[in-house]
Amino acid sequence: ANGLSFGGTVKLEYLDSAGSHLWAFDGDVAASWRSGGLLGFDASVDTTYLDGSGGGDDLTNIWAALVLSTGAGEFAVGAPRPLVDTLAVMPKFSSSRVLDLQTSFLRGPITSVASASDNGVTPGVTWKQTTGNLTFGAGYHHLNDGDNVDILEGIMRYEAGATTLFISGEFADVAGPNLTLLQIGGLHDAERFDIGAAFSQIETSDTARSLRLYGSFDVMPSLTLRGDALLIQHASDIYSISATYGMDNGLFVEGGGSKIGGSDEIYDIGVGFKF
Repeated sequence: ANGLSFGGTVKLEYLDSAGSHLWAFDGDVAASWRSGGLLGFDASVDTTYLDGSGGGDDLTNIWAALVLSTGAGEFAVGAPRPLVDTLAVMPKFSSSRVLDLQTSFLRGPITSVASASDNGVTPGVTWKQTTGNLTFGAGYHHLNDGDNVDILEGIMRYEAGATTLFISGEFADVAGPNLTLLQIGGLHDAERFDIGAAFSQIETSDTARSLRLYGSFDVMPSLTLRGDALLIQHASDIYSISATYGMDNGLFVEGGGSKIGGSDEIYDIGVGFKF
């Protein structure tokens, strides 16, 4: 829409696993401006701060780009947010932002994770186009942390009523074996329940495949129960059950439990605000 729009989510989270405690603050805030003509602007900040017994880690990305709206599509130049992030179809994994971050190396987006370990500002350019129910695009991002890593991305998503299908890929030119992450899946968003699945394949020196299964059910308009499973080839699978209670003013409380095969359970509880 034309004009200025603003929104995001912030959350404070606590995790417990076998007596080990971790606090995490997660935030994702974005602003977008469209003039109704050629020029526009997108900016956002996504950050995760972890505070545990071993110290703190700050993973922050700052995205800002000039947007050119043309008949050939929308071009974002500067430090644009990756399209595999902004056009993502599958919800976050479990109610824990930390667990979602820790499993993202199997599911993506790898560009955002790599940028957060960089200086947080990643120059690049993206292009996207929408034709009917089909949205597709590609992007280039350069990590300027001294390693000079170049990342290419591409995504295509098709919306048919309550069902969205997608395919995406990321390629990173790094020292040693290059990294490639491919993902294909779909999500059906019905009135009271969601169900989805996504298959991922990541290639470096080895190849790892995973299958994510997701489902949720709205017990009432303010209470949602959800289940997640991440089935990993040649590694331990991860299962999660969680619940979210949201209020009309944007406040929400969520928490759940997750189990990694052969490891202790992980419990999380958090409170946040969505606007």
